[in-house]
Amino acid sequence: MKLPAYPIATIDPHFSIWSRCDSLTDDDTYLWCGIRMKIDGILSVDGESFRFLGKGDEPAIEQKEAKITPYISDYIFENEKVRLSFKTWSPFLFDDFHLLSTPVAFFDTTVTSLDGEKHQLSVSFTATNELCGSKNNSEITKYTDTCDGTKFAIMGLTEQEPLHTSGDTFKADWGYVCLMGGEVALEKKGIRIKSETKNVKKAAFTCVISYDDVYSINYFGEKLKGLWTEKFPSIGKAMKYCLDNKDSLLTRIKAQEKMILEDSKEFGKDYQSILSAAARQVLAAHKLVRNSKGQLLYMSKECHSNGCINTVDVSYPAAPMYLLYTPKLIKAMLVGIFEFAKMPLWKEDFAPHDIGRYPLACGQVYALKPHRHIVPHSYSYKRIYKAKGTNIYMPEFQMPVEECGNMLILTYAYYRMTGDKSFLTENYYTLSTWAKYLRSKGVILDNQLCTDDFAGHSKKNVNLAIKAIMGLAVFGKITEELGLSGDWEQTARAFADELVSACGTEKGHLPFSVDKKDSWSLKYNLVWDILFDFKLFDKEIYKAETDKYREQLNAYGVPLDYRRDFTKTDWELWAACLDETKENVALFSECICRYLADTKDRNCFTDWPDTKQAKQCGFDHRTVQAGLWMPVLFRKFGK
Repeated sequence: MKLPAYPIATIDPHFSIWSRCDSLTDDDTYLWCGIRMKIDGILSVDGESFRFLGKGDEPAIEQKEAKITPYISDYIFENEKVRLSFKTWSPFLFDDFHLLSTPVAFFDTTVTSLDGEKHQLSVSFTATNELCGSKNNSEITKYTDTCDGTKFAIMGLTEQEPLHTSGDTFKADWGYVCLMGGEVALEKKGIRIKSETKNVKKAAFTCVISYDDVYSINYFGEKLKGLWTEKFPSIGKAMKYCLDNKDSLLTRIKAQEKMILEDSKEFGKDYQSILSAAARQVLAAHKLVRNSKGQLLYMSKECHSNGCINTVDVSYPAAPMYLLYTPKLIKAMLVGIFEFAKMPLWKEDFAPHDIGRYPLACGQVYALKPHRHIVPHSYSYKRIYKAKGTNIYMPEFQMPVEECGNMLILTYAYYRMTGDKSFLTENYYTLSTWAKYLRSKGVILDNQLCTDDFAGHSKKNVNLAIKAIMGLAVFGKITEELGLSGDWEQTARAFADELVSACGTEKGHLPFSVDKKDSWSLKYNLVWDILFDFKLFDKEIYKAETDKYREQLNAYGVPLDYRRDFTKTDWELWAACLDETKENVALFSECICRYLADTKDRNCFTDWPDTKQAKQCGFDHRTVQAGLWMPVLFRKFGK
């Protein structure tokens, strides 16, 4: 599988390192956003050195193969003497949240003789000063430490202030990079780890690289550490545990991969390939912490957009993978939104868009006015939630219908997968406020922003109206589950009928907007009508939508709507689920795979490509790619 970028060490938004070329030796490694964070890998055979990771003065050993599965990158290199296998992976385990959050990546290497001779072999990795966020070597402290008899190397800025700023495409200048698993050395250009053996035909070496950010999230003034610190008292203990348990951890990771690939095999190899391309960037764009109330918080970063933290309309498309495999993390995405919505500052009768800018979860920043008393500099993002005034947001840039629908649907979906009724009870008043807002807006919507805000405002948006209808329908189910009365489902049905009638298409495809009968768009929000078995819309509409998508299909996918040629990969796969034959999932997946192979843009897996040219329009390393699992969710739970 050819990709525009390949995962090397994917830990969190501040330490997600990728190779942006087909051969690991053609260029250095980079942070997901394109900032160079150089890691070097050197193989030595009988005293002769060869590069297998990064650029440098040593000759490169030839790369023969690159195999990418959901959680493992597996490279093969060869020369006339030896074969080198290099695997990199992290313990991203859905069934163990402490390990899921442990900031460690494995570098596994195996060297095998090809000429039948015994050799003196060594493998070394150098984490350069660039990983510390500084260009001035004198500002970096490097030292060694020992954990249970195992020595490891540590480096970080001499002076640092964790969580002092926020942003999107930047690397944090706090925390410590560590290496463990061999002989360590402190060098001018970074820290190095080396493993070697003499006179052998085969040798296997394992080391780990880690990033201890000290503090991970500022949550409304509370500095929180990564959840892994509950299990491990230090980064040394975490690395030592991972090294000591490498074989069992790898077995568990492979079992998780098998589950994902088995679940998706009926949709074809192209579909399995795009899940493999997305899996690690999804998890590496999050941070898992726990607040002082004991609540899990799964904090997403809206990468390559504006850096918002826990954006509701990012959690919404990301939901399918988490609903399938670890629904408790859906709740952990929503807790902070509910808490902010209940704060004195937020007086709106609709749901917030976000709770800050990563890693500062201190109040919504989207649509924030550039008021000098509120946000003069980035550090002020630490105290938005304490703002005295209430008029600090620009209403025209809010997403009221979008976020109300998202929060209602996500909350109910979490309940459906877990049966956790307490989460419904404790947030019922807030949910009812949002449902009432949706009911007040009706289905012929005014000029609104939706999650596709990059495409601009739109009036009478049909797909957004469908989301509002789904929000009302799920709130009807919520009231029913809590033993309360209400006419929410009847309202949803009446709104659905009104919308179809206003569109004037009866059993044909629905237009993009009510007043543009000849327009069209991906109606990805319809998926919940099938998943939750509401039957609010006629099956003939699903078929007409499906046929329309095939009619509009371009080389690299189906456009988002009639206005432009770009699309969103997550929404494509959601819309594909409306097809009862399941053919559209395989068809759209083939187009997405073709894009990944043809594009010259060497970034992570974008969710916003052009459908006629293999070009990225924007966005990469985004958590929304967890939405690519919607067909699997449909297969397992759809009616």
